[in-house]
Amino acid sequence: ISSAWLAAFVSDIFDPSFTLKRSFTNDSYWRDVLAFTPDFRTLHSVSKIQHFFSVPVALARPSQFRLLPGVRHRRISPTKTFIQGIVQFHTVIAQCSGVFTLTQTEDSSWKAWSFVTMMDRLSGVVDRFDGHTPLCRPAEWNTAMEYTAVVVGAGQCGLSVAARLENLGISTLVLERSGRIGNSWRFRYDSLETNTPKAFNHLPFVDFPEGSGTYIPCGDVADYLEDYQRTLGLHVLTSAHISATSYDASSSTWTLSVSLSGKASITVTARYMIVAIGVGTMGGALPFMPSIPGKSSFLGSVIHSSEYKSSSCVGAQKAVVVGAGCSAHDIAQDMVNCGSQTVLVQRSPTAVVSRQMINSLLTGNLRYVGQDVPPTEIADRFYVALPLSALQDSQYNAMEMHAHIDQDLRENLSRHGYLLPGPEDNFFHRLSIRRGGFYIDRGCAQLITSGKITVKSGHEISHFSPSGLVFDDGSRVVTDLVIFATGYSKTTIKQVAANLFGPQVADTVHDLGGLDSDYEFAGIWRPTGHNELWFAEGDLFAARFYSQFLSLQIMAREMGLLSPDQRTYTPC
Repeated sequence: ISSAWLAAFVSDIFDPSFTLKRSFTNDSYWRDVLAFTPDFRTLHSVSKIQHFFSVPVALARPSQFRLLPGVRHRRISPTKTFIQGIVQFHTVIAQCSGVFTLTQTEDSSWKAWSFVTMMDRLSGVVDRFDGHTPLCRPAEWNTAMEYTAVVVGAGQCGLSVAARLENLGISTLVLERSGRIGNSWRFRYDSLETNTPKAFNHLPFVDFPEGSGTYIPCGDVADYLEDYQRTLGLHVLTSAHISATSYDASSSTWTLSVSLSGKASITVTARYMIVAIGVGTMGGALPFMPSIPGKSSFLGSVIHSSEYKSSSCVGAQKAVVVGAGCSAHDIAQDMVNCGSQTVLVQRSPTAVVSRQMINSLLTGNLRYVGQDVPPTEIADRFYVALPLSALQDSQYNAMEMHAHIDQDLRENLSRHGYLLPGPEDNFFHRLSIRRGGFYIDRGCAQLITSGKITVKSGHEISHFSPSGLVFDDGSRVVTDLVIFATGYSKTTIKQVAANLFGPQVADTVHDLGGLDSDYEFAGIWRPTGHNELWFAEGDLFAARFYSQFLSLQIMAREMGLLSPDQRTYTPC
């Protein structure tokens, strides 16, 4: 079926009329990540796809299409099955791949409901990393230094971008404001660990150590990031504070004055600036605590979750955790495990899934040519097989496909007063679109259903009393400690640009950061409005996967492959 579809698709794109009605459904999606356009674009409906892609595909002259092993059936409901697979092809400037999702139409033919194309590598560009030799020679630190790119922030995104750029031969300096790589993980609460398996979390080129468990504690992630820098030899300056910046549009050059703790300041010039300080997350925003009357009368302690390290550090006999996201549940679990009486205040419904569910969603129970775990590059592509806009489509319901896995979990929580969202507001929407309001269970649900954690749900806090909290229904909770796991204030890309580089640069940056009309994250890993300013953010997967595309965009500019308006490719 997949081979027949690929033949029909190739015939359609080379037809002079560029009609895709033989290979795409009427309500199909095509997402392109740099393969045919120098940006991330998602088009919905075959008419819009034909109108948009006819010219870029003609200019790219795709060829050498081949179907890769590992085509799979994926049942998403009792009556709905997809066929998914990966094709490779070449354009005049790059090697590319595409992930197709086929559905059976009313006439029993199989057509693409979704197609995601992406650039894998630029033609003629050879990877520098051989698996053994560091990417960079030891740095010679001087008071004036010149690099092609500067990355601000040495977390998972900043280090991944630096590694990808150096792998392409683009000299890169990373500036980290803290005194040690990994501190953004090291200073979180002690019980924090990754919610996705180890195989899903490593950064480009370097796996987690063999002895690591399935889920990685935050301290081990921090140590991995330090080892990552040492293994690849990346040039990183810690305790580095940018004291002044300027941008010369005539020469497309950034100049930075960088002050270093206990050392002489240095001046750095570069063509590209990549900001990877956690835009819109904890790294780029301030802890948020709601303003609740009577706080000064409370005789106990009040902290934000960002200040929490472990229950042994706070020593409370009775604790209230306000919030119902991952951090709130983890902290409540830690408090109970160390003997505290704990109440979890859930102000609105929370989508809860098990780790088993997450593993199924990440892999689709994928097996690849006899392997239990597919190669990372294959698993990554299947993970992004559907655009975010398609995940909202009524045809696709990943949660229904896996609903039986967590049915008992949800029913037990509901019986104990825990608020769950309706089926139209599922976990996938909250994870991918809203990026909040969910919990991946690692044991807290059992503590709730066994009565070891009390849930106070559906009521707002009215005010503090000297002994605790009073709710809008008149009920009270006596406590020694209130922990607000209420997230961080929102920060836009424009605000970050203004804080770092001043209003003149910020004026060129789109006020982005959310989803654009294509359901793409605007200005993240892709053009921002300023030709030499980029932003990177996300979890360990995003760092590994999308850093490749940011580096390819910069390399394409270095090779002169873009039109003057940078909206199309102009092959040499």
